Amino acid sequence: MDRNFKNETMVRIVFLLIVIFSLMNCSKPKIEKEHFIGKWKSDDGAVITLNENGTCTLQNINHYIFSSFPENNNKKLNTNGTWNMVNSESGIIDGINEGVKIIYEIPENQTTGSITFFISGQGIHGNNPPWSLYVWDGDPDEMKKYEFVK
Repeated sequence: MDRNFKNETMVRIVFLLIVIFSLMNCSKPKIEKEHFIGKWKSDDGAVITLNENGTCTLQNINHYIFSSFPENNNKKLNTNGTWNMVNSESGIIDGINEGVKIIYEIPENQTTGSITFFISGQGIHGNNPPWSLYVWDGDPDEMKKYEFVK
């Protein structure tokens, strides 16, 4: 067989494999509620525990990032709440439009607050597990996240 023919065939096979793998990676990720049950930790030591029954606990959360009122500056949020999966059209990255919404108790005011965490993943397109949960810390254009990983 001609050497050029072998090289051309090999190039075509490699190109075909690249196209196939690229298309497989472009598929929409399958995000299941079960993926999010458990403890999520941030770099600042905060912990969010999402329970199977839809309840959750928040420990040492930087409340100012969720609610930027002056009285929340340097305040740590330690409370309980509920959580569920929601469609989250704002803040979409990597084609993931699901989020985790937490409704939490504010004991001193006897009220509730809520926050929707966006979901980000790994891989070339960032749309594969393992997942992380985040909210923007300030202007999203700055790409600074308050992020939690399992």
